[in-house]
Amino acid sequence: MVKVNFYYKDGCWLCGAAEEMLNGLKERYDIEINKIAIDSNDELYELYRFDIPVFEFKDGSFLYGRIKRKDMLAKLRENRA
Repeated sequence: MVKVNFYYKDGCWLCGAAEEMLNGLKERYDIEINKIAIDSNDELYELYRFDIPVFEFKDGSFLYGRIKRKDMLAKLRENRA
C-alpha cells in the first residue's frame, strides 16, 4: 500500500486533474489518499498556496504543481510498502 497526503484547495483545476490521475492509479498501486484542504489551516495555506496540488509521500518526498504521470508513477513505485 502507498499512503499519500494530498494537499488541495477547492476550485483549483490543477488539483482536480491531479486527483483524477491519482484515482486512476488507485487500484493498480493500492493507494490510500489522505485529502487535506489547505484553506482549513492558516499554516498549510501559507506553506502550499502557490504550490498546490501537493502530494507528500512516506519517504518525505513531494510532487507539486503540474504533475506529470511519469513522475507520479515513479513516486508510487518508490513508496510501495
